[in-house]
Amino acid sequence: MHLHLPIPCSSIVMMRLGEDGAMHTVKFRRMPGGAWLAAVVAAVCLTPASPSTAQPAETPAIASQTLPPFVQRGIPNEFHEALRPLEGNWRVTKQIFIALGTAENPATSDEITATRTWIAGGRHLLDITQGDIGGKSYYRMGVLGFSNIDRRYEFATFDAMNSNSMLYSSDPLDRPVRVIVLSGTFTDQGLLGEPFVGKTIPMRTIIRIDGPDRHEIELRFDAPGGQRDILVDRTVYTRIQG
Repeated sequence: MHLHLPIPCSSIVMMRLGEDGAMHTVKFRRMPGGAWLAAVVAAVCLTPASPSTAQPAETPAIASQTLPPFVQRGIPNEFHEALRPLEGNWRVTKQIFIALGTAENPATSDEITATRTWIAGGRHLLDITQGDIGGKSYYRMGVLGFSNIDRRYEFATFDAMNSNSMLYSSDPLDRPVRVIVLSGTFTDQGLLGEPFVGKTIPMRTIIRIDGPDRHEIELRFDAPGGQRDILVDRTVYTRIQG
C-alpha cells in the first residue's frame, strides 16, 4: 500500500513490512502544520501484512535517519527478536492444578493446539490456544510484546472461563532473556475457591524458552493471607513440524 498526499511539500521516508516479508521504503509528502502525522499513523497501523510474514525486523539504518522520533521509538528490536522461537504452530500438553483439577490430581490434556503469529508489523505476538481438557472445551487468546519505552515485556490474556482479562508485565530489562517472568494481579471469580471471590490475586507467568522447537509456560498465584506460589497451570509446547 502506497499513501499519496497530493499537496506540494517536502517528503519524509519510512520503512514498512510488506506482504513478501521484506522491508520497503514508503515516501510521504510532508504537509504544513504537522498534518503528516495522520499519514504516518495510518502507515504504521494499517500496513497490510499477513501474520505469517509479519516478523520482527532489524531497525533499518536508513529509516532511522528519516522517521519521526516517536515512530523510531516503536520499531521492533532485539527484545522482539528474542520472542521469535515462540511463533508458529504448537502441540500443547497442559496440566491444570486448580478449578478443573487439584495439586494431587491435575486435569491434563494433549488435545490442545496453539498458533502464534506476529501482528502490528512485528510488534506483538498473537497467541490462539484451543482444544479440550477435563471434558470441557478450552480457549485462550494472548498478546505478548515488548514496550521499548518501559523496557519490559507485557502480556495480556483472555479466556473462555474468566470474564475479566489477565494483565502482566516483566521487570525492566537491559538485555533479552530466555526465561521471562511476568507479574500482575486479577480479581478472582472463585478459581481459588468461594472464600476468594472478589479478592485481588497476585499472579506470575513464567515463560521458559528451551529452544526453537520447545518451551514451557507456568502460571502461579499467591492466595491472600495464605499459600504463596501456588502452581495453577503448566504447559509444554512442542513445535508441529511441516
